[in-house]
Amino acid sequence: MSNLFGSSNDPRMQRQIWTSRYNAARSNILFMVIFSAFNLLMLATNSGAYFLFSAAVPYIITDMGMFFCGMYPKEFYTGEFEGMVFADKSLFIISLVASILILGIYLLCWFLSKKKGNALVVALVLFSIDTLVMLWNYGLTDFIDLGFHIWLVVILAMGVSAHSKMKKLPVEERPIEAEFTELPVDRDGEGNTDGEAISAPKKERPDSVALRPADNTVKSRVLLEYEIYGHKITYRRVKRTNELVIDGDVYSEYIALAEMPHMLAATVDGHYFAAGTDNTSHAYIKVDGQTAIQRLRIV
Repeated sequence: MSNLFGSSNDPRMQRQIWTSRYNAARSNILFMVIFSAFNLLMLATNSGAYFLFSAAVPYIITDMGMFFCGMYPKEFYTGEFEGMVFADKSLFIISLVASILILGIYLLCWFLSKKKGNALVVALVLFSIDTLVMLWNYGLTDFIDLGFHIWLVVILAMGVSAHSKMKKLPVEERPIEAEFTELPVDRDGEGNTDGEAISAPKKERPDSVALRPADNTVKSRVLLEYEIYGHKITYRRVKRTNELVIDGDVYSEYIALAEMPHMLAATVDGHYFAAGTDNTSHAYIKVDGQTAIQRLRIV
């Protein structure tokens, strides 16, 4: 059963799905910090450039510091602000330092969340407060910026939820390794292996049961294909369903209107085949745990 963002009841896939969602939340924190720092730089230099995917509170604090220190053009100080007595420039320095410290806390949350899930909770709480402050300060005048804020809150909440679910999963047992085989590597996704090979262990697992034959009459988009050990592996999208097709049969699927990082997997003839999209938007096919082919997904 799947929901809007994709889900799976397959125990082999759950850990990968939750991990991908958690990593996606961490990546979004880092992007937000980078864009916010850029906005502060552009604000301080009066350039006028602005990134939407950023924190509002640091920007507002710096903006107020500049305004009260008279750092904006003269036309800003007309009407009710005409004859305004400006504060010392040290106020601007203090406001800028405070803004940088706030971004530093977000950056620390990103760094600590690599091992501590509670750090992501702190980032979620801080950015939720940031969203409320933005609403209080700007109201509903900027729907686009508000939309980005809500989207990031959702991503962070999904990351927190994923971490909680990962803790409830049983400890992953190390698979039994049998014979080693040489797997050709296709790094550029164009079918060129250049003679390079990697050592891939064959796992002793029971074979998966196919869900159904693949329907080749429907319109589909092949994301990746790979042939090895006499099997043809196809990773494709049909409407809002991503399918792992092996030798013409669908073995696993991911149903989602808005795609998130995911992995589809199946075991055939003792070999473990997996296909999916990671949190860096790269589609991949793995064989016995080793990446055989990958390609950046633009759409």
